[in-house]
Amino acid sequence: MDQAGEALATVAPALAFLLVGVPLAALLDELGFFDAVAGLLAHRWRELPVLALWLLAAATTVTLNLDTTIVLLTPLFVRLARRADVDPIPLALVPLLLAAFASSVLPVSNLTTLIATEQLDLGVGDVVAHLALPSAAAVVAGWLVYPTRHPVRLAAGDAEPVDRRPLRLGIPLVVAILVGVTVGPSFGIDPWMVVLAADLVLVVGVRRFPWRDVPVGTAVAVGAVAAAVGAFVPTSLLDPLRDASHPAAVAGVTVVAAAAANAVNNIPATLLMVDGATHPTAGVWAWLLGVNVGAVLLPLGALANLLWLRIVRDERTYVRLVLPIAVPALAAAILVQAVIG
Repeated sequence: MDQAGEALATVAPALAFLLVGVPLAALLDELGFFDAVAGLLAHRWRELPVLALWLLAAATTVTLNLDTTIVLLTPLFVRLARRADVDPIPLALVPLLLAAFASSVLPVSNLTTLIATEQLDLGVGDVVAHLALPSAAAVVAGWLVYPTRHPVRLAAGDAEPVDRRPLRLGIPLVVAILVGVTVGPSFGIDPWMVVLAADLVLVVGVRRFPWRDVPVGTAVAVGAVAAAVGAFVPTSLLDPLRDASHPAAVAGVTVVAAAAANAVNNIPATLLMVDGATHPTAGVWAWLLGVNVGAVLLPLGALANLLWLRIVRDERTYVRLVLPIAVPALAAAILVQAVIG
């Protein structure tokens, strides 16, 4: 029970972000913020290169975190696609994919990496040295595959008059969120607290709270899985994987880590590895790469995936659209990691 409690305590901040992040996206959408931003882009550019949106999602994930990428960029990209009168799901895939591919560059990019840095007393330089290049390889490989399946240019749509009223509240609020999730942790303020405060401000602005958008059932299910893994799976089970050193064995560890993340969620999978580790090894770094880049393969793999599904409300195409891009990206990351050791 102690181990189950520790697992729940670790996953709690991420679950809290899930609970407040989906309402944030819904409230900003109801405010008209994403429509207004899409309208401004239509006035500025007649055609948008998807590569620019891909790089924007990557930069947002690296500098902020993967959940912020999902909450702020997914609704915006959906609005951009609808304004161009095209299927929104392919464009909405961009923040989902980059939330995984680019989430290993810095510790702040992903809660899993933060957990590892705290447990193993790692620095930013350690993470960059071992995970930044494989993550960059995933970003590049993913982009090389994406154009073979989806359009790479997006018509901005008709340059209709833009209602700028939502921007008066939306822009300062989004800026405050970005600042809060970036510097807040240094002052003991978790990102979910920042988003909750933004939710409350928006509730006053739109005079409604989207109760139906709060993913309570999803949070309870993920919390139960985390508690079960912490209580019943011994950390010693992964000792052989921690000791892996041969490039082929290390690559295998990354594949196993990706499978574990998609089976039980990447946060419990991370805890399994780091709780039994005394120092970072090649096997530990390989595991972190797998639970970050490989967590996008199935919806359960990361809370960011579940956030995305609640925002786009379209589950029928997830695996069919994600796997053809995510698998080559994961393979490229594994190859680069094997080369750099």
